[in-house]
Amino acid sequence: MRIDLHTHSHYSDGTLSPADVVRRAHEGNIKLMVLSDHDCVSGYAEAKAAGDSLGVTVLCGVEINTREDDTHVLGYGVRPDSPELLASLEAFRLRREQRIRGVVEKLQGVGLEISWDDIRSEAEKDRGQAVGRPHVADALRRKKIVRNRQEAFQKYLSKGKPGYVDPMGPTAEEAILAIRGAGGMPVIAHPGAIFDLDDFKAFNAIGLGGLELYYPTHTSGTMSNLSGMAKAAGLITTGGSDFHGPGTGRDKLAGFEASTELFAVLEPYLMGRA
Repeated sequence: MRIDLHTHSHYSDGTLSPADVVRRAHEGNIKLMVLSDHDCVSGYAEAKAAGDSLGVTVLCGVEINTREDDTHVLGYGVRPDSPELLASLEAFRLRREQRIRGVVEKLQGVGLEISWDDIRSEAEKDRGQAVGRPHVADALRRKKIVRNRQEAFQKYLSKGKPGYVDPMGPTAEEAILAIRGAGGMPVIAHPGAIFDLDDFKAFNAIGLGGLELYYPTHTSGTMSNLSGMAKAAGLITTGGSDFHGPGTGRDKLAGFEASTELFAVLEPYLMGRA
């Protein structure tokens, strides 16, 4: 069975509606997926309804951006109605907005004609929608300053570039605790070579459940190293496509073959018993 535990809709920095993301999953023979928008769970109800009609199991998820070297923490199976989680995510989104306002000011400082209204016009205005650097990239593309998101990040938005502002999100510990508090399983997204074994052990002590092993940019060497780290730290290995939709450079919702071990870990979340 193919599953995909890392996808995004237009409620964060994806370009498709939650229902369209589920349809893409169905077309790719994905049987289980997690909608993991950045710092929000607003698209889950729509995604679940689409999944119910198409035979795709949809778990409510979230990807929380932290302040620690752009470390992101995925949460699988969080309760979308958790008051504590919703309050935390709203606070995280306000920090995101503060960061993006800083990005806009920096870009204006180097002579680019871009405003906060330009960013918001690219983002959905629904309550609970998260704005981020990809929305800035889309605004720059729409103004023909860049050709696509990749060029915007390369020229203006990556670390060391004119529009870069340090992350203002929660700590990784705060993210892990928020996910656990909402009944979810915390997993480090696209870990690559960012952490060493001691970091994983520290996170494990506060409730980390796993590492995202199967990821489009992970090489076989990286996956081998991460697999060893996960085993040593007692963590499960998961995976996902980090699908964002057409025009984003992350437009393939391929998923991966799930192991029996992973299904055993996910089963309580599928049954709502976690």
